[in-house]
Amino acid sequence: MIVLPCRHEAKAALPWFGGHFTGILEVGEGKSRLSAAAPAGLRSFLYNVSAIVSLSMPGYIVSAEATHHAPVDVRTPSFFAEIGSTKEQWVDLKAGEAVARAILALGPEELPVFLGFGGGHYVQRQTELIFNSRIAFGHMFSSYQVPDLDLEAVEIARESSNATYAYIDRKSLRSAERKRLEGMVEEIGLPMLKAQEIRARFSPSDAI
Repeated sequence: MIVLPCRHEAKAALPWFGGHFTGILEVGEGKSRLSAAAPAGLRSFLYNVSAIVSLSMPGYIVSAEATHHAPVDVRTPSFFAEIGSTKEQWVDLKAGEAVARAILALGPEELPVFLGFGGGHYVQRQTELIFNSRIAFGHMFSSYQVPDLDLEAVEIARESSNATYAYIDRKSLRSAERKRLEGMVEEIGLPMLKAQEIRARFSPSDAI
């Protein structure tokens, strides 16, 4: 597994820790490119850094992000581990140590892996499911990315995440977008579960 620590920049300027997988979507045969994801690694990182935040860094937000930017050709499972969102946090030694400790404490598990679709850039529903059930997410795509998804891209996402399930944030998508996604996910043979089904099947009482 490759972990890439880096800084995260956002106009909201909120103190933030998070992570994401990498890839670029473009409609058309062979245009979408996605690096191999490390779902359990990202989950472990989010848990570890969240534990540090709860103990000693109030005010920081922890979340996953949708898949975005390069590199697009990393074949070893990988993720970006980030400090956000301004220079104030980037030069904060305590924030840097929190990310370093969270990375050094990674303890990936064998967990069910989902592809995630819908929501904002910070994939709120998927983040909540990571923290409230025993699952991990591979590539996640926000609502604004859904128009750029085709069947080939969804299949690449499944393969590069080693995913066996899919989750769609249904309320964040228009009916036509949701139905198109559901058709593609069904065509590649991924079972779709709703949030309540995920929590029931992969009980939060067993979450680490």
